[in-house]
Amino acid sequence: MSARRRRLARHDFPALLAAGKRVSSEHFSVVYTDKVSGYAVVVSKKVAKTAVRRHLLKRRIRAILEHTDVPNGCAVFARSGADTLSFGALETELQTLLARIA
Repeated sequence: MSARRRRLARHDFPALLAAGKRVSSEHFSVVYTDKVSGYAVVVSKKVAKTAVRRHLLKRRIRAILEHTDVPNGCAVFARSGADTLSFGALETELQTLLARIA
């Protein structure tokens, strides 16, 4: 589990979405900016219907983000089909996407 201080605060989301830059791949979209600090993972009901699948995908993405170099303020949005990927596929796609930011 990520530390509370590394998570993006709820009141920082509007600033992130308004001033952030977006990078996308087939299964993920990342919005990032230097104006806020922390990171968040967003999985909607359109991506994974049940709460069990949404939380599993969030835990997997957070585990990947803890071991990679994440920009200071970013939000990772999962797209449809992300819940069917294996952990290794999730990891390679997220790492290549975050490498495009840096």
